[in-house]
Amino acid sequence: MLRSSMSVLEPQNRATHAARAEEIAVICHELRNSLAVVGSAARLLRTSADTASLKTVRSLIERQVDQMTRHIDDLLQPRRSNGHSHELQLSDLDLRTIARNAAQSIGPEIARRGHRLVVTLPEEPIPAHADGARIEQALSNLLINAAKYTPEGGHITLTLKRDRDLAYLRVRDSGIGIEPAMLSRIFGMFVQIDSAPPTADGGRGIGLAVVRTAAELHGGTVRATSPGLGLGSEFVIVLPVRQV
Repeated sequence: MLRSSMSVLEPQNRATHAARAEEIAVICHELRNSLAVVGSAARLLRTSADTASLKTVRSLIERQVDQMTRHIDDLLQPRRSNGHSHELQLSDLDLRTIARNAAQSIGPEIARRGHRLVVTLPEEPIPAHADGARIEQALSNLLINAAKYTPEGGHITLTLKRDRDLAYLRVRDSGIGIEPAMLSRIFGMFVQIDSAPPTADGGRGIGLAVVRTAAELHGGTVRATSPGLGLGSEFVIVLPVRQV
């Protein structure tokens, strides 16, 4: 009888351990991203004497430290019934602020790689009831990927638009592009782009899965398109707009 019970429990335990290992991998991935941003910001502090720039960099570091603290809190919390240790911390916000913060966080990396980032935001607020940190994290992951997989001196755009009850956060790059066969798989956990060059800093196939999860937790979606290899990519997060 005991042997029979163990045979039932062991697969469940294996599944639990695998899910926990995946969750830890996601948190480590996001901590690594935040540390990279802080490192780039610290290098800017050494070279910039402009008061406005220093204020921006300090704000950037503070936000990244807050993000890292939250990731560590997620790591220390027990898993909940929905399979995630974290819960959404929802508030009313303006998606333009999220877009600005994400662009600011990737600024040092954009400068280091010689890219040009163009951000286009609407004049009117785009309200959402969302977890600002999670959405910023997802958008930052898209921008980080765009920077990684675009050759030096590339062009990246971030646009935010509203169409009726939906908001569209769009990241487009002039990078290496994506094969058509990969587009249906690219948001899977640990899926990597086979065509990525050695200079792409060795992505681990986690960032886009984080983006998908964040979008879906907010009742939204994410999609990727690309004309083909060497022709750049576009990623779009679609989120519901808060009715006011």
